[in-house]
Amino acid sequence: MAEIHIPENDDPDGVVVATVATRAARNRERSASARNHRPGPVVGLITPRIHEGDTEELLPNVELAEDPDQDLFMSCQLTSSFGEEKGITWYKAMFLIVNAALGAGLLNFPRAFHEAGGIVSGNLVHIIFTSFALGSLIIIARCASERNCKTYQELILHMCSPGWNVVASVCISIYCFVTCITFIIIIGDQFDRAFASFIGKDFCHSWYLNRKFTMTISSLLLIFPCCFKRIDGLRFMSYVGVLAIWYLMAVIVTEFYTKSYPKGPVLVYDLEWSQIFNVVPTICFGYQCHVSSVPIYSCLKQRDSQTFTKACVSAVFVCLLVYTISANYGYLTFGSLVNADVLLSYDALEPQVLIADILLAVKSWTTYPILLFCVREAMGDLYVQVRSLSPAEASVKEPLRRKVIAVFLWATSIVFAVFTPNINIVVKLLGSLAAIFIFVFPGMCMVQLVLADIEINGTARRSRNVTLFVVAAAYIVVGMFAFGLAFTLGIQHILHPDSVVPICK
Repeated sequence: MAEIHIPENDDPDGVVVATVATRAARNRERSASARNHRPGPVVGLITPRIHEGDTEELLPNVELAEDPDQDLFMSCQLTSSFGEEKGITWYKAMFLIVNAALGAGLLNFPRAFHEAGGIVSGNLVHIIFTSFALGSLIIIARCASERNCKTYQELILHMCSPGWNVVASVCISIYCFVTCITFIIIIGDQFDRAFASFIGKDFCHSWYLNRKFTMTISSLLLIFPCCFKRIDGLRFMSYVGVLAIWYLMAVIVTEFYTKSYPKGPVLVYDLEWSQIFNVVPTICFGYQCHVSSVPIYSCLKQRDSQTFTKACVSAVFVCLLVYTISANYGYLTFGSLVNADVLLSYDALEPQVLIADILLAVKSWTTYPILLFCVREAMGDLYVQVRSLSPAEASVKEPLRRKVIAVFLWATSIVFAVFTPNINIVVKLLGSLAAIFIFVFPGMCMVQLVLADIEINGTARRSRNVTLFVVAAAYIVVGMFAFGLAFTLGIQHILHPDSVVPICK
């Protein structure tokens, strides 16, 4: 199977989307595998096939395999733009990790600090859980190196079991789908702010300006046509995503010093520990780049733990800087009045705020089809596996099946977005899944590494193994706690949503 290459513009919000192995590349790897005596990687549930309608647009210069046993697979990663380049440097890997982590989670950070009990408690929990997130990236790199894995779900397959591989794949699919819902909500938020600023607070009384209509029609015109095939060109728009986040941070800081907004009480430190951990789901969602970290590591030119650690530390430091600045300045600007989507708290009549609105909307429009592609292909493969269809049987109705699944996913995401009041609820639910990727699965992988070392070396490194086992157990416990907390908070917000005053009644 061909070595996976990732372009410099990995997709935002932690998901990587498509890669391909050609016949020549497969033959080269078979020869290399024979020399090195390394088994080839096994692909998990999310292993979408290349469809006849996709190949011409997706891979115009790639010779497709003709053999029935030739693996042509796409494991949720963007196609290579490197050609024959041997790999990427550590600072390119750092950019990919930053690009994967920074995303819509930033919008919820200021509100999360308020819910966590204020500035001190919010920053304290932020730093602690960020340290855990960095450590799990190192664990994932070590495990991927040990087992020669190329994707996150393949790593779980090798380190744990096929059953856990299916669990990981389903979690990734759900995460992508719920993130799609988040993007539609963000699009609706930006329309509301623009209409309220330029038309007036009663804009929603016109049916064509109503939030439900604007979200649906914009998704129908701009997103729906892209849901039936893979849009390789959209990977270039990930630069817009990074630009939007950095620009939004600059707007938040600038508005604090230049404008005066209505401001509620600003908490410094709340002693109620039950509230302090309200920031955990947002942190998990904001730092979820772990799914894409395995293919990023596999593409390093110098593939070793020291090089990847340097990339991870640098990337996490950049993310920590952006999130910390945005959260603190956003919360200090509005206090308890800060919105769950901080950008909604600003006046869209201001040119700099309007530009931020447009950038976020474009980012959401272009990223949604990429994420939906992963879910669509995963559901298609799951259907084939459940029905035990042969390759010939599966290919007969594949175009119809692909379209039906795409329409179903798009329509379902619209329905959920229309009836979800704000992104606060969605972020809590996404944070629960992100906690699984960041803490639970890496902890399980580390346990397997320790057990393998004990089997080989016995008690020769007992102290080291005991320490690593304790760390692994801590990751699993913290991950289950974060998952349970985030999921519970999400359900509570669904049953008892925040009393957010709508822009237009």
